[in-house]
Amino acid sequence: MPFAVGTVRDIPVRALKLCGMTWFGEYLCFSEAVSERIIMVDPVTGQVEHRIPCAGVLTDLTTVNGLLLQVAGDKRCVRVVDPANGAEIGEIPNPRPGHALRGLEANRRGLWFGYDDLRLVELRDPRELTLIDVFQVRHGIAGLTASDSYLIYADQASGTINVYDIEVRREIASYSVAGNPTGLAWDGQLIWYCDFTTLQLRAVELPGLVRG
Repeated sequence: MPFAVGTVRDIPVRALKLCGMTWFGEYLCFSEAVSERIIMVDPVTGQVEHRIPCAGVLTDLTTVNGLLLQVAGDKRCVRVVDPANGAEIGEIPNPRPGHALRGLEANRRGLWFGYDDLRLVELRDPRELTLIDVFQVRHGIAGLTASDSYLIYADQASGTINVYDIEVRREIASYSVAGNPTGLAWDGQLIWYCDFTTLQLRAVELPGLVRG
């Protein structure tokens, strides 16, 4: 049974279909499929600071080298967007065409791709997209974040956030949270998620998540 955790911060947003989430500097960014925008929010005040157009917004969102990467379109490519002016810089093809890419994260290890239908997370080189490692997970994937030690992913249908220990290569915890999480982001202490059901950005503290 998942261990239930309550939220420690809730930010209601004006949106209809919450998708991905990431940190961009001091702001939380979330993507919204109906307006086809990526929206920057101050996590302290909840004030919207910037809206960036992104056609075909679909699922998860991350940031690399000052650019935003958003899963978009019928083929679930990764659209590269300049947050300053909304210009589309290019597209990264879905490494597994035809499969449901719903999780996306970038860190110093590389690019992480989470496939809901395969229950699979792949780590790939961000330049050549060559495969570095593969991790099989237990649940569906609606959003993904990662550190050096952990994969943390959302299962929207079951309303859980799940933790996979990269070093021991197994899942170590599952947490039941309010609503139905999609996009995830980690600020080093709190896990933030998009609540698809109540249209809020919510934060939880997961017990024992201490390694970086």
